[in-house]
Amino acid sequence: MSEPGFFFHRVPGIHGQERFFATELTRGPWSNDHQHGGPPTALLARAVEREGPRAGEMFVSRMTFELLRPIPIAAPLEVVTEVLTEGRSVHRIAAALVSGDQQLAVGLAVRIRVQELAVPTFTHDDAARALRPPEQCSAFELPFLHHAVGYHTAMELRLADGEFGTGNLAAWIRPRCGLIEGEESTALQRIMICADAGHGVGAALDTAKWSFVNPDLTVHLHRLPAGGADEWLGMRARTWSAPLGFGMCQTQLSDRRGPLGVAVQSQVISGQAG
Repeated sequence: MSEPGFFFHRVPGIHGQERFFATELTRGPWSNDHQHGGPPTALLARAVEREGPRAGEMFVSRMTFELLRPIPIAAPLEVVTEVLTEGRSVHRIAAALVSGDQQLAVGLAVRIRVQELAVPTFTHDDAARALRPPEQCSAFELPFLHHAVGYHTAMELRLADGEFGTGNLAAWIRPRCGLIEGEESTALQRIMICADAGHGVGAALDTAKWSFVNPDLTVHLHRLPAGGADEWLGMRARTWSAPLGFGMCQTQLSDRRGPLGVAVQSQVISGQAG
């Protein structure tokens, strides 16, 4: 049987509220029954984009997600939003992913008004700008993802620099499928599908001995990718851990033009059973 070509399909819910059903492509690395963080955070980003002004008037500069509990693949999902503040220059919007009476994840977005100004543009010659183009990089798979079908089979990766397991790796990544059946994913949604993979790309611990679950994800952006739906997202991920049971990963996000933002994740580190 072929894999589905999307992470979620949707059906009308009560009072017109959309309901989402996950496919196997959302499956994460730590459980056969639970989702990777990328697709559900992209669902929250989609809800923020659909709340309020037309595209081009406001730019989502930051989204912070709290992953409150494992998100099941089998459960129907709904997204609810609330506009917290709506000033002239800045909006703050909350979104929650719920199933039944349980909140599974919440997101807080900051949107800033878009206005053309004659402001000098600053760029920095950092390592993220120097990533080899994906055409010059070899195919790469994260070695700790073992399920026959899951998030890892829905994504395509190319190794750009570094060695896996050192906590310092650069890769190109892009989804092979859309977020929702019958709907073209936006640039912001594609970023969020990928961003939660940062601490997997930048893994620093032996996954046979340790798990490193992230309870949160923050993505700051200063622009969106220049390419289309098949464009690669560059990720230079660096991880820090210490013998205290937690760690952190910071991932520079880029496209072919150079840096476009950064993602940061906390990590809860635990010993693997057995």
